[in-house]
Amino acid sequence: MSNDLGTVAAPPSRPPAIQKSPTESVAGSTKARQSTSFVERYALVGLLVLAFALCAVFLPEFRSTGIVSAMVNSQAIILLLALAATLALRTGDFDLAIPGVMVTSACVVAVMSTNGYSPAAVIPAALAVGLIVGLINALLVVKVGVDSFITTLGMFTALSGIGYAITGSKIVTGVPDFYVELSRAKLLGLPMTTWYGWLLVAVLWFVYQRTPMGRYMLFIGGNRDAALLAGISVARIRTITYVVSGVAGALIGIILVGNLGAIDPGIGSQYLLAPFAATFLGATAITVGRFNAIGTLVAVYLLVVGITGLQLAGAASWVSPLFNGLALMIAVALAKLVGKRRGAA
Repeated sequence: MSNDLGTVAAPPSRPPAIQKSPTESVAGSTKARQSTSFVERYALVGLLVLAFALCAVFLPEFRSTGIVSAMVNSQAIILLLALAATLALRTGDFDLAIPGVMVTSACVVAVMSTNGYSPAAVIPAALAVGLIVGLINALLVVKVGVDSFITTLGMFTALSGIGYAITGSKIVTGVPDFYVELSRAKLLGLPMTTWYGWLLVAVLWFVYQRTPMGRYMLFIGGNRDAALLAGISVARIRTITYVVSGVAGALIGIILVGNLGAIDPGIGSQYLLAPFAATFLGATAITVGRFNAIGTLVAVYLLVVGITGLQLAGAASWVSPLFNGLALMIAVALAKLVGKRRGAA
């Protein structure tokens, strides 16, 4: 006979500690990564807005639409060159010859047009310069295996000499109105040169983000051996990239000579640093770690806002190359750090 009074009841168990399910942990981690990714992608845009706001507060000249329009229009050629530079950079190569192609093609246009040749003959001749240079670069870099930085830097230097030879070491003036109107004609108050830059941003954004070619270029730039094993025609795509880059440089040359109404064969070096500073800085924004069109656009305008602000504040003329040089070093360093961080992740 059991004694119910003698039965000792077990104490109530303590409720277990509340723990997150694996799904909740993953969701929290994903949100954290998304937040970090958002900051990384748009930090450069925020910096541009902040820089402009500070300049507008402390420099009254910045509050006029005229200065904004002047800054945007003044960077049209730089923007075009920077966008063209992303083509080779995206495949892991350099093309430092683009400014040289631009100036040499502009020299061809100026000399031929002032000697009575029609646009039907001048424009194909200018484009041929870019095509030939692109093929030579591709032959040396892709086929022979010469370092792209050395090859294209040498090509840039050689083209500088060719420009002097074409023009007889003189500034060529009196470019026909056809080329001037091609660049300076206005649409909605802005010259066509600016619209060409924005149009190229849209085209390259579509190519990089929405086409197989853009993905192939990115894959090749990341790991060529893996791209070959995946069946991608690495040599063919790199060759096409150099040819397109050369032709793009020639088109920019046609725009440049119309924009200036003349051409000085010695101005190529002025366009060498700023475009690459913008491309590397742009690789830290929007599509982080990748050379991209919209990031390049933001970087170009950030650089011009910074330089213009310093100049209006009384800085000397040498601030422009100093600012661009420092921006390039910082941009390359940031791109390297972003790449290491993503690789570790």
